[in-house]
Amino acid sequence: MREFVAVDVGPQGPSDRGGAPAHLTLRFLGEVPSERNAAIVADLEAAARGSAPFALRLEGVGAFPSTDRPRVVWVGVTTGRAEVVELARRVQAALEPEFGRDPGEFVPHLTLFRVRTASDRAAARELLAGTRPPPPPRDVTVAELLLKASTLLPRGATHRTLRAIPLGSSSTSTE
Repeated sequence: MREFVAVDVGPQGPSDRGGAPAHLTLRFLGEVPSERNAAIVADLEAAARGSAPFALRLEGVGAFPSTDRPRVVWVGVTTGRAEVVELARRVQAALEPEFGRDPGEFVPHLTLFRVRTASDRAAARELLAGTRPPPPPRDVTVAELLLKASTLLPRGATHRTLRAIPLGSSSTSTE
């Protein structure tokens, strides 16, 4: 099963491009046999124990790899950026013995859409140039880590929460 670690950023918001996801990914794990989940949860509990809940603001737009050649258009994090970067660092450190070092630098963002077609490129240009308004800022409280599973379907990926781990605690719950 394809798994990743994320934080909840509230319900999906409206968008002319299909809405923004309800989670911000901290670490993609890849294909993981379900029997490894207990060890992953224990590692995530250790990462969560030293982190208190915090406020996060999703605001502004950007693109990977650059605004000149966008392949992914995203909403950034302003308030709470340092806290979510530190939480991602703690998750990385906890999971590194089992999953290795994540090769990329963590940039907190919420993917709006991938640029695949000419109309996607036009929408990206308008959004990044400011001729189309960005999504309104969104304030959320990050209170838990989520171990999530991803299933790829022709219409896109679907996600489900396998385990929720409260920040500042070692108790767990499932959805």
